[in-house]
Amino acid sequence: MKRWWLLVIVAVLGLACNVPIPTSQPLTVIEPVQVSQTVDLEGAERADISLKLLNGDLTLQPGDLSLLQADFHYNVQEWEPKIESSTKDDTRKVSISQGVGSELTLGEDDTYINEWTITLARGVPMKLHITLGSGRASLALGGLSLTEASITTGKSETTISFDEANPEPLSALRLTAGMGDVVISGLGNANLDRLSLIGGTGSVDLDFSGAWRRSALAEVTAGTGSVTIRVPADLGVRITFTGTPVTSVSTVGFTETEENTYTNEAYGTASLTLTIKLSAGLGKIMLISQ
Repeated sequence: MKRWWLLVIVAVLGLACNVPIPTSQPLTVIEPVQVSQTVDLEGAERADISLKLLNGDLTLQPGDLSLLQADFHYNVQEWEPKIESSTKDDTRKVSISQGVGSELTLGEDDTYINEWTITLARGVPMKLHITLGSGRASLALGGLSLTEASITTGKSETTISFDEANPEPLSALRLTAGMGDVVISGLGNANLDRLSLIGGTGSVDLDFSGAWRRSALAEVTAGTGSVTIRVPADLGVRITFTGTPVTSVSTVGFTETEENTYTNEAYGTASLTLTIKLSAGLGKIMLISQ
């Protein structure tokens, strides 16, 4: 048990270290800049998108025009975003990263502006990789044709939604949470095969509602923050704890059928099954089926 918790602590500290520490060199504050850029598919059939925002707010949404439209609003010269794109075989690769400069602020500061709005095209099979430092993120992934996705958060408050069905099978959705809270809704619409989540010090709320089309596996490693798991009552769900939970487990619509194993009423009779392997942390655990 001690060795396991040492690994969790190291992982959380590693996430925190993704946010650079301020130096004595000041940032160059300029008049606010608003600029838009687009990247077209240019004959490619699929896309590989990477976004890296170390300090600021990110809004991501689906659209119907270019492969990618980026709207930037910032007032720090060193934070000017950089876009790189290339095409290899049938894949269009796009990378957007924030300029760092000599300093990144820790915590909120009204002096600085750094806001990204990214619109990605529906109907294009794509891999999506997002790295966030501090700030806020609202990621509307519903309707995108995601085949693989990874999201790493540092000190950001992150909301992820799948309000529309993903037309492509999502082979893997990997989430690594840092010190901020993470809320994910509509996971049933993600059309996923496998979910992997590593929790940090913030709370994690996983809502598996939506139009399920395949059975799936979710592996959740809880950190020191609380974990809430919400599933629809008509989906068969089996949750097994790896190791004995440190804190008590609260349930609604679940029954402990054997030691450290919980199932809902639909398990064993429903046509689709969600299997969740949960490594309990120090935070509270809430399991809800309704």
